[in-house]
Amino acid sequence: MNWEAVSAIGQVVGAVAVVISLIYLTNEVRNNARATRLSSMRSLSDAINQYFKTIAEDADLAELWYRGIYEFESNKGANLMRFSSLMDYLFRIYEDMYYQHREGHLDARVWEGFKAIMRDINAYPGIQAWWRSRAHWFSQQFRQFIAERQAEAGRPSMYGEAGRNK
Repeated sequence: MNWEAVSAIGQVVGAVAVVISLIYLTNEVRNNARATRLSSMRSLSDAINQYFKTIAEDADLAELWYRGIYEFESNKGANLMRFSSLMDYLFRIYEDMYYQHREGHLDARVWEGFKAIMRDINAYPGIQAWWRSRAHWFSQQFRQFIAERQAEAGRPSMYGEAGRNK
């Protein structure tokens, strides 16, 4: 028996096994990354949907929201605290979206939809007033991102502003 030939065959079999293992591992990492991205998107979509569902289901909260997005300064006492809490919660969701996107955990198509929501909501004077009073709670990068959304927002248009009586 030629031990050199057996050794060579063993090395070839070992090399093939390593290549197969690397291919398998690469596939598993890719699948895991995709699952993480999908989970992140689902979680953020659920968070924003739940946020607006909560407002829609509570008439008092909807009134507070509607009044606050136009006239932040009109909120006093408990209403100021409630509206500020609503805004903080919303902007924390936005901040999570922003950083998930930066880390590559959000599909670009989904991110574009989230970014459009942020732009449209940031068109409201009450949102902008709240942000000016609380922006220091957030990172510099995120503050810059919101400043860009506010700059590109234009006029408020989410709630039929053309027919709104002030």
